[in-house]
Amino acid sequence: MKMSTVSKKYPAALLVLTVLLSACSSGTGEAETGAGSETEVPGKASLSVELAAVEEKVIPLKMSVNGSLAAWQEAIIASQLNGVRIDSLRVEVGDKVKKGQTLAVFDQQTVNADLAQARAGVAEAQALFDQAKLNADMIRNITDQGAVSAQERNQILAAEKSAQARLLSARALQTQQEIRLRNTTVTALDDGVISARTATLGAVPAPGQELFRLVRQQRLEWQAEVTDSELARITDGMAVTVFNNDQALKGKVRTISPVINAQSRTGMVYVDVPGAYAKGLKPGMYLRGEFDLGEQTATVIPQTAVIERDGFTYAFTLDEASSKVQRIKLRVNKAQGEFIEVLEGLKPGDKVVKGGVAFLAHGDLVKVVQ
Repeated sequence: MKMSTVSKKYPAALLVLTVLLSACSSGTGEAETGAGSETEVPGKASLSVELAAVEEKVIPLKMSVNGSLAAWQEAIIASQLNGVRIDSLRVEVGDKVKKGQTLAVFDQQTVNADLAQARAGVAEAQALFDQAKLNADMIRNITDQGAVSAQERNQILAAEKSAQARLLSARALQTQQEIRLRNTTVTALDDGVISARTATLGAVPAPGQELFRLVRQQRLEWQAEVTDSELARITDGMAVTVFNNDQALKGKVRTISPVINAQSRTGMVYVDVPGAYAKGLKPGMYLRGEFDLGEQTATVIPQTAVIERDGFTYAFTLDEASSKVQRIKLRVNKAQGEFIEVLEGLKPGDKVVKGGVAFLAHGDLVKVVQ
């Protein structure tokens, strides 16, 4: 059958055949060209990266520890009366008070009545003592030894001493009632803020029962529990920064626990944090703090050059010959600002990929940009 006849009867088949013949001839040419040349076509870079040098820097030496805020001293204000009800309450929890300010008042009627009775007893005892003293003075002034018998003389002198003792007892009772009257007014023992109130209007508390708690001078301290090895690096007066979210408060070590807990092998460090209460911090808050241990020279790289994978820390270096990155396992210390200290894996002068390391894998081809 002639070609022209095929093209007329089967035009689509002729078109397919023509395309196949063209492809075969093209492939043969390329195969021949490839056989004559071993040149490899370079791959495409997966990422453009910037390099950073591993440096030695003088960095601040910090030790980060967690701890709790607590009141420097919390005064307990208790009842000193027996059988007297609370007549009024003058403060609430959170109120700031001054030393001597009235916090609560007990019913004074009963105490005033007891005081009046004690004063009457003093007056009576005073009168008896005056009479006994007058009698005794008369006996002492008698020069004639035979005018009064020895027995009578001794009785009069003993009566004087007895009357004097009753007077002293009556005065002591009066003083006691005066103290009770003063104790009907409960006052603040120091400047501070009321942290707790258990007093209830109309209650009759027992002597010694707690009525209020007072954070003395609104003064808080940060109490950090540190290991015995870390404790050896801390000294009295050392600067400390306590962090509450984005808020940083300066403090200093007030004292260090003289003993180590035998079970946990930790000791307590007490840090004064001036103005903490005024800045919204409260006792019981759990905060992070950093002890300022001075400065040190360290090998550092930018924090952006580090990635955590499978519990290990890595950075990427560049093989300049192949333009491929290599993943390097590191041992690092805590971050200091925008840098992180490298303890093992890199040395000063090495170069690492500065950023975008989360998108890289070992052996990736990259393009270096300045």
